[in-house]
Amino acid sequence: MANILHITKLSPALYKDIIALWISTGISNPERNDSFAAVEYSLEHGGLILVSMSDDILQGSAWLTHDFRRIYIHHMAVLPNLQNTGIGTSLIAEALSIAKELGYQAKLEVHNENPAALHLYKKCGFTELNGYIVMINRNI
Repeated sequence: MANILHITKLSPALYKDIIALWISTGISNPERNDSFAAVEYSLEHGGLILVSMSDDILQGSAWLTHDFRRIYIHHMAVLPNLQNTGIGTSLIAEALSIAKELGYQAKLEVHNENPAALHLYKKCGFTELNGYIVMINRNI
C-alpha cells in the first residue's frame, strides 16, 4: 500500500505537480475552476488533498471536500504509468477511512467512459446512484 499524505496547506510547487497530474490523466478542465485560489480556498474551509509521493514525485492524488454529511472525492488521479499498482486503491481507502471517522458517506463522480476508474470504485464499495442525473450550471 502506498504512503498517503494529508495536505491542508497547498504550496505553489505542489499545485503545479497536481495540475500536471490532472492534465496527464485527462481530468483537468478549465471550466472546473481548478485554480490555485479555488483549491487553496477549499483547503482553508475543511478540504483536504491526499497525495501519494515517492522520491519527491507525485504519484497520485485525491481532492476531498465535504458538506458535513458527505465526503466528496474530486479529481482522483494516478500517473498513467503507475495505474493498477495499488496507489488508487490506497487513496480511496484513505478517503473512506476519513469519511468513516467523521461519520460521513462518500460520494464521487466518474465518467462512464472510464472503465478502469469504474472498476476501482466498484471494487472499493461504491455503487451507482440509480435514478439520478448529475447536472451543473457553470455560467453563474
